[in-house]
Amino acid sequence: MLSIINDSLASGALSSDVVKLSVDEISEDLANLRTTGEISNDAFLEAGIIQGGLNVLSNMIEQDCSAEEIRSHLKQLTARAETICSVYPSLSETLE
Repeated sequence: MLSIINDSLASGALSSDVVKLSVDEISEDLANLRTTGEISNDAFLEAGIIQGGLNVLSNMIEQDCSAEEIRSHLKQLTARAETICSVYPSLSETLE
């Protein structure tokens, strides 16, 4: 998911709506993974940090923050997602 957002940012096509759609998809994927027992509650909660960070990113776009600020925030989210995925590999496809 974050790679899609990164690609959209690089192409200049990143919008708040794209990010909100990603948040919805991540939310649904995480809920399904937790319901089916594919991830633990701890993994679910950790991944929720990324979901929250994407909500912040959407708000930053709506408030016309600079591309540099948005890139910086997205870079931090990506690094955090990589850390979470190293601890919970089952989240890799959902977050990255």
